[in-house]
Amino acid sequence: MNSAKRKIVIDTGTLVSATLRQGTIPNRAYLKAMTGYQVCVSDHTLDELERVLRREKFDRYLPLPLRLEFLRTYQTRTTRHEVTLQVTDCRDPKDNPFLALALTVQAEIILTSDPDLYSLNPYRGVQILKPAEFLEIL
Repeated sequence: MNSAKRKIVIDTGTLVSATLRQGTIPNRAYLKAMTGYQVCVSDHTLDELERVLRREKFDRYLPLPLRLEFLRTYQTRTTRHEVTLQVTDCRDPKDNPFLALALTVQAEIILTSDPDLYSLNPYRGVQILKPAEFLEIL
C-alpha cells in the first residue's frame, strides 16, 4: 500500500453498517476511505470486526459467508500495524484501541458513528468524523 496516502482508521460500527447496507452513507464513506486513504488496522480491531460480523442477528441483512467475504477483502486491502500505545481516554473502553491505533499510525481521521468516540473530536490532532461529515469534506 502507498505509504504516502493519508491514513484513516474506521471503527467497527461503521464497517458493519457499510457491509450490511449497500449505498448507505456509511457504505459510501467506507468506499471513499478505501480508495482515497491508507486504511489502518490492528490485530485487535480486526478481531473485533470478525466477532461482530459473526453475530447471528445480522443474518437477516446479509448471509454469514458474504460478511466473512467482506472481512477477507478488508484484511487484504488494509495495512496492519502493531499497536504498542495504551489509551484510556474514551468513556467506552472498547473504543480505546481505535484511538491507540490512530495515534500509533499518525492517522488523520477516525471514521465513526459511535458517540463515545465522536465526543472526543478532535483527539490529539486526529479528526473524528461521522460518515456524512467525511463525505462532505471530500
